[in-house]
Amino acid sequence: MGYIDDAFKRMNMYQIINFLLEGAGGEAEEVPTYQDTLKKGCDPIFRRLDVLCPDVAERDEAVADLSKALTVYEYVYMELGMKAGARLIHQLLLTDNRVYADKANSQ
Repeated sequence: MGYIDDAFKRMNMYQIINFLLEGAGGEAEEVPTYQDTLKKGCDPIFRRLDVLCPDVAERDEAVADLSKALTVYEYVYMELGMKAGARLIHQLLLTDNRVYADKANSQ
């Protein structure tokens, strides 16, 4: 049973996410907090908007427009992610067992 325990130890959601988004790679990095992730991801665009839109009202309008655009992406990719997850669950629960059983019986 050691190999099964080893397989479960290697299971890491962040490695799966990295693999799906970026392809094969090494070990998953240390998982940052949500706050750190948001700050790291948002700081560059806010610095850029500060330079491009020195007027506070204009910058606020630009941030609002950017937020609307990103929200559209969020909804689309959330739906795609849910569909992908549902498809994987379907395969896991209904398809995979039959496929593996068929392969084992044919050998």
